[in-house]
Formats: sequence, structure tokens, C-alpha cells
Amino acid sequence: MSVCKSKATAKVYANKNRPLIVFGEDWGAHPSSTQHIVKVLSKNRPVIWLNSIGLRKPRLTRHDLLRLFGKVKSFLFNQQKSDIAEEKDNNNHFIIINPLVIPCASNWFTLKLSKAILKWQVKLASDGLNLTDAIIWASLPTSVDYLELFSNAPCVYYCGDDFNSLAGVDHQFVSQKESELIEKSRYIFTASEKLLDKFPSEKAVNIPHGVNFSLFSKKVTIIPDDLPLGRPIAGFYGSISTWLDQSLLVRTIKALPHWRFIFIGKIDCDVNQLQQFSNVYFLGTKPHTDLPKYIQNWNVAILPFVNNKQIQMCNPLKLREYLASGTPIVTTDFAALNGYRKYLNIADGAKPFHQAILLANAEIVPAVNFDKLDTISDLLEITHIKQLRKETVIDESWECRALDVQRYLLKC
Repeated sequence: MSVCKSKATAKVYANKNRPLIVFGEDWGAHPSSTQHIVKVLSKNRPVIWLNSIGLRKPRLTRHDLLRLFGKVKSFLFNQQKSDIAEEKDNNNHFIIINPLVIPCASNWFTLKLSKAILKWQVKLASDGLNLTDAIIWASLPTSVDYLELFSNAPCVYYCGDDFNSLAGVDHQFVSQKESELIEKSRYIFTASEKLLDKFPSEKAVNIPHGVNFSLFSKKVTIIPDDLPLGRPIAGFYGSISTWLDQSLLVRTIKALPHWRFIFIGKIDCDVNQLQQFSNVYFLGTKPHTDLPKYIQNWNVAILPFVNNKQIQMCNPLKLREYLASGTPIVTTDFAALNGYRKYLNIADGAKPFHQAILLANAEIVPAVNFDKLDTISDLLEITHIKQLRKETVIDESWECRALDVQRYLLKC
């Protein structure tokens, strides 16, 4: 059992449960670290969750127009609910608001208009909810323009990415807003140690990603219907974007024609290079709770990332989820692997990615080689290796991470 699940944890949470106003991404869009942590914190406090206010100015594109239409429709015709709303009793509240603001408002009029709209939305949605002594949680630098709407409530900045290296961001504008947010924040939580160097040491605290250990470590007995069988599988889930090294994947797929390569997630880039192969499958997005059914039926879980600043600064959630599942892992090299390296197969110049996959799979292959090996002892060894991999993250639950955060919230 995690050391965080104790009476001491409950005592800390019960001590001072101030309302939390969260500027985050769209709730439910993807299981971000902010969502995981706030989900735990919300068990004992009111939460107002403000969906994304944007990191770039809108354009007259189909995507942006549909996004605007969706926000207006959600506001006018239905009240969005979180997936934890049903779990909460009458003394707790979790309110989600789709801000009808102009993203990255850069002139006096648009910013003033956006502030007036958001103030009205918050008042309308939270009528009757006591927001006295609230704390603001800002996951987006652009939220700094709206802090004054909450009577100068103390603010903490949760930095999960290096926004200066993210694609699709108005870098100059966001960088300016981040500087302002740093100045106004009591504490700055970073998702990786690499990000710590960006911020004043007296404010910055490293809060690594956690993991839903019970979900990913519990043995599954179901094989998804859309998972192709009959050959060994190398799988990846997450955003299928430019941070995947497609050139590396092409070389790997060519070297392993007898393997199947499975990709789960939204496609946000051109994948024609990969779609040319008959042993490559894109299965689309899946509910987060269904992912263990896939990963535990893969031979190898892969992290084939490009080597750039964004990746070196990141700390992918899926790394700990992969570890919790016990599945062998093959990855390119990046800083967030530190602390887990002995449990991973890391590809490099001397060990190409396809060879690393074969080596990772070798830990489970001997179990079926009845002629040469002691099957029972091999199965015990495989079970031991998987257990060791799981144990590396057994005390890194989201409850643990939320407890770390709570200690700082109590000081605000």
C-alpha cells in the first residue's frame, strides 16, 4: 500500500480545505496531471474548473470555428459535468466553466471584454458557493490576465511543459504572460526537474507526475476486440504528434516486418510515412480506463520520441503508467528516464530501436521455449521482473502527489 494512503493524509486534507479555482485545459480532453491532482484535492474542497482560455490567438479555420461553436453550445444548452460529480456529496462542489473569452487578448478592449464575460460566467455558475479564501491554480500562463477577478487570491503556477518549445503556441505572447505569472505566484510546481531551472529557486518545487497504480497494475483478463493478434506487438498510446520520431519508426518497422505496431490516440500530424505499412494500426482514442487492457496485451510498450528541447524538458505521464503495467518498455533517451533506467531498454547508437525491442521481448519469449528451458522457473523469473518494474512506481500515486501539493497550499 502506498505510504500516502494513511490517516495522516486524511488529517492534512481535513486541516484547511480552501476552495480551488483552476485555470486548466478542457476537462476530460485528456487525463493531464492537473486533472489527476485536482481530482484528488476536490474530494475535500469546492473546485471551479475553468476550461482552456487558449495559448494562441484564434484564426478563421474550421478547427477554431468548431471549437468556438462547441464552447458557446455547451454554455447555452447544457451544463458540463465532471466525471466525479456523481461521487460528491451535497457539501462539495465541482463546477466546470467554458470561458467565452477571446484567447490571448492583446488589446485593451478585447481584454476588458473578456474579463467582464468571465466574471459574469463565474458569478452565474458559482452562485451560492462561498469562494472566500480561495486559491488559484494556474496551469496556463495566459491565465495571469484574469487573476484580479478573484480579489487577489493567492496563486500557484503548475508548469507541466516548456511552453516556449510547444508547437501551436504564440510563443512571444505566452512567454511574456509566463513572466508575469511567475512574479505573481506564491509557488511554482514543475512536472520535471529540467523545468526547475526556469524559475526562481525560492518559489520552484518539483512535483513529478504520478500514476493511477491500481488501474494499470491490476492484471487484466480481457483482450480488446480491435487488437490484432497472432504476432508480437509493439504499442504506443498518447497524442500522435510531431514529437514522435517517424523516421526512427519507419526504420524500426522495416526491420521488424513480423511485428505489429499499434498506435492509440488522436492523430495531430501527417502519418503517411507510417500508414504505408500493412503491419501498422491506428486504433483511435480510447478511454483512459481502457488503456491497461491494451498495454498488458502488448509484448513491448514504446516511447519513440524525437530528441528536441520539448522532449528533454518533459516528463510523460505514460512512462509511469507503462511501468505500473509491468510491460517491457523500449524508449529513446531523455532526461525524465532518470531513476528508472535500469528497468528500461533504452535505444542508442550501439543498440538501435528495433534491437532494443527484440531484447525487451526476450524476457517473455523463453516461457514458451519448452525444449530448452525450465518453463516454471522462467515464468517465475518473468513474474519477478514485472513485479520489480511495477514496484518502481508503487509509491508515486496521484494521492501522493496531491499530498505534496497540499502541503504548499496550506502555506498560501
